[in-house]
Amino acid sequence: MSTDTKATEAEIIARPLHFKGGKIAPNCLAKAPLEETLARTGGGPPNFAHYELYRAWARGGWGLIITGNVAIDPRHLGTPWDVVVPAEERNLVHFKAAMKRYADACTGRDQPDAVDPAKRPLAVVQLVHAGRQSMRGSGRGITEPALAPSAVPMSTMGGLGFISRFLDHMLWGPVQAMTTEQVQQLRDRFVQAALICAEAGFDGVEIHGSHGYQIAAFLSPRTNTRSDQYGGSAENRARLLLEIVDSVRKQVSDDFIIGVKLNSSDYVQGGLTEDDALLNVKWLAENGGVDFVEISGGNYENPSFVMEGFDSEAEKAKLDKLSKKRGSANGATDAKATGTGAATVQGSGADPTSKTTARTGKREAFFQNFARQCRSTLPADTRLKIILTGGLRSRHGIAQAILPDDGAADMACLGRPAAVFPDLPKRLTDTSIPDGSAEAGTPEYKVPAVSSLALVPTKIVGAGWGTLWHTFHMAQTVLGNTPDPKKSTYGLIKAYTGTGATQTAFKEPNDDWYMLIVMTAIPAVACIAVLLFGNRS
Repeated sequence: MSTDTKATEAEIIARPLHFKGGKIAPNCLAKAPLEETLARTGGGPPNFAHYELYRAWARGGWGLIITGNVAIDPRHLGTPWDVVVPAEERNLVHFKAAMKRYADACTGRDQPDAVDPAKRPLAVVQLVHAGRQSMRGSGRGITEPALAPSAVPMSTMGGLGFISRFLDHMLWGPVQAMTTEQVQQLRDRFVQAALICAEAGFDGVEIHGSHGYQIAAFLSPRTNTRSDQYGGSAENRARLLLEIVDSVRKQVSDDFIIGVKLNSSDYVQGGLTEDDALLNVKWLAENGGVDFVEISGGNYENPSFVMEGFDSEAEKAKLDKLSKKRGSANGATDAKATGTGAATVQGSGADPTSKTTARTGKREAFFQNFARQCRSTLPADTRLKIILTGGLRSRHGIAQAILPDDGAADMACLGRPAAVFPDLPKRLTDTSIPDGSAEAGTPEYKVPAVSSLALVPTKIVGAGWGTLWHTFHMAQTVLGNTPDPKKSTYGLIKAYTGTGATQTAFKEPNDDWYMLIVMTAIPAVACIAVLLFGNRS
C-alpha cells in the first residue's frame, strides 16, 4: 500500500479506476448484475420500470453499473421476465430504441441535474444465454429441450431421494447437445447483442461465463463432454468464449469495455477446477481484448454462494469428503475421476484472512484468494482488471480487497446490498463518516425465514427465496419508496404486484401474480416433498 499510506479507507474506495481503453470509472465500486424480473412475461425490451430502477442506481454514486441479464436468445431465458434481444428483425428497431433509453438511464445522461456528467457511472450490459439452466417453457415449448454443450441434465433437487429426479425433470426439462453449427450461431448472437449495446451508448458488455449459464457450461468439464473443437481440453472448452471476445473487439472502438464473468469454482463434483479457471483468466489476459474479469463461483446445482453464511472452505471440505466416500465405494478408477472434482476448489474461495474485522465478525470477499492468484499472474502491462464480487459488506473489507498494491482486485462488486440500498456508495465513500464506525459500511439487515429454509436439503429453495426477497426490494426502488429492509414480506409482495412494466406503463397486476405463482411453485413443492419423503430418502 505504498502509494496510499495515508489514505483513509473511504478515499481508497473513492479513487477513480482507469481502463486501458480510456474509460474512467469515478470510483472502485461496481453494482453487480442482479435479476430484475421486470420485463413482460415471455421476455421483452427494457421498459419504464427498468429505467426508474437504473436511474436510482445512477444517482447512487456507483463507479460501474452492470445490468441484470440481457438474454441473447429468446428461447433460453433465465426467467420468463428477462430483457431479451428479439430474434425477429422486425422487432429490433423498437428494441434498439429501448436500449438507448436504457443506456441513458444507467449512465445518468437523462438526469444531468442529479448526476454530474463528469463523474457519471460507466454502464455495462451483462449478456447471457441460460443454456441448460433455462427453466422448462422459458421462451420455448414445455417439451422442447434446452440446448447445451452436452446432454447433461440439471440436478438441483438433491436431498429428496427418488423425488429429486422427478422435480428436476419437471422444472428444467430435457437437455440436448448442440451441433457445431448451433455453437457458432450462439457465438454470432452474442456478438450481435454486443454491437447493439455499443450502438445504444453503453460503455461496454459483460459476457456471463459463470454460475452454470451457457458459457460456463462450455468451460466446465462436467457439462462439456464434447469431442469437437469446442470440447475435450481446457483450451477447446474456452474456444467459444475467446471467439466471442475476438469478434466483438474487432467491431467496436478500443474504449468499449469488454468484461467476462468467470467462476473460480463450480463447487460440484467434476466441475471446473481451479487450474482450469486460472488458465481461462490467463488466456483472456493474453487475448488483449478483455478489460475486466469479474470473479465469482457456484451454479444452480450448488447455489450455496448466494445463501446466508456461505463459506467456500466448508464447501471445499464437503466436496473432499464426498470424493473420498465415492472413491472408497467405486474403486481406484472412480477415485481418480472424483479426485478431479475435489481439486475444483482447492485453494480457491475465501481467503483465510478475509474474516477481516471484529467490527463485523463476518467473512467477506468469498473469492478473494482466487482473485489474488489471478492478479499475481497477470503481466504488468495487462489490459485486464480484476473485479471481485461475493460477500463484500464493510468499508474495511472492501478497502482491503482493493488496496492499490496489496489488494486482490482492482474493483469491488456489490449485489444484494445494492438491491436494498441503491445509494450505498455515497455512504461507503463519505469521508465525514469515520473509518471503523458502524455507519461506514452496509447497514445490517436479515432476510426473513432464510434460516428455516436453510434446513431444507434442496439448497435452491433457500437460495431462490433470498433472490426473490431482494427482487422485491428492487421493486421498491422502482416505485420511489425509501429503502426499508424491515418492511414486511406482505408489504413487499403487495408493492411488487404493482410494479413491472410494459413499454409504456405499469403492467396489469395479474401478470405479476402469475409471476409470483410460477416463481414459488417449485420451492413449495420441494418443501412439501421434504415433509412427506425426507425421512425415507
